[in-house]
Amino acid sequence: LKLEQIGQEDHIFVDQGFCKTYRESKLGDGGWKVRLYTSHSFTRYFNSNIRFQSSRYSVEIKDYEWAERGSRSFFNPSNWFVDGHNPAQMIDEPTNTFTISIEKDGHEFYLSIFHPKFFQASNQIKQMSGTINGIPVDGVQPINAPYHDGGPAPGESQLVVNEFGYAQMLYEVGYGHRFTVLKSKIGNVTYVPHVGVGLMFGKNHSVMVKPGQWWEFDESSERIQMNGYGASVGNRVELNLPSERFGIFYENRVGIYNMESPFFDGTQKFKLGFVGNSVGMKFVLFHTKPKNKGIR
Repeated sequence: LKLEQIGQEDHIFVDQGFCKTYRESKLGDGGWKVRLYTSHSFTRYFNSNIRFQSSRYSVEIKDYEWAERGSRSFFNPSNWFVDGHNPAQMIDEPTNTFTISIEKDGHEFYLSIFHPKFFQASNQIKQMSGTINGIPVDGVQPINAPYHDGGPAPGESQLVVNEFGYAQMLYEVGYGHRFTVLKSKIGNVTYVPHVGVGLMFGKNHSVMVKPGQWWEFDESSERIQMNGYGASVGNRVELNLPSERFGIFYENRVGIYNMESPFFDGTQKFKLGFVGNSVGMKFVLFHTKPKNKGIR
């Protein structure tokens, strides 16, 4: 409070702090912002040990390899009108990520929806131990034994397909903090480190050659259910227009998830580690204007 005499009258001034007002003008307007991020993702999956437990196939495989199902052929216009090809599938088939966030004063809380698609990599020769069709195994062999004269040998691994793709979704909630790296008349650059925790849902599809056969198969395809939990850390760089209503961004995310999924009449367990790189667009959907906090 400050007492000042103007003419013959006394006036009391309330100083709410010029420095605070100036600081707020530099850091942001203090309003709430809701943002939508939509992107295409390129994902690399790390090798890990995996344990299959079922009546036919009860083995542990070392250094099991996953491959990304990117399905990027859907981006090729020459494929859009091929018989049986739905052009709208280019939205779903490639690996993609959608994120919605709410932020105020640099503090950002988000929900991320990631659509991973990964499957057993081809031509793997790995160390495995356990039993296959009741035959003990302990050594190096192909996971999907190639065709040869005489038919499958006892103890050969004939796991043809092990795929996570249909309705496979990762839902994460997390926190990030926004830092303005560069600001100019034509736009600004923002850096957002973040951490998140989440749950994985999906439907596994597995195929094995039937015992004693080469061209007849057993298939396992269960209902959609939760099959993993874990966490991730990431970094996002945004290039925004001056109004920040629109921007483009690059995001890198490293995650690890404990996975357990049905496998025929049993289960499969493994740790899924991945590095995701996403490129996409950002939109501000909603922006509240704060009350005037200037000097009164």
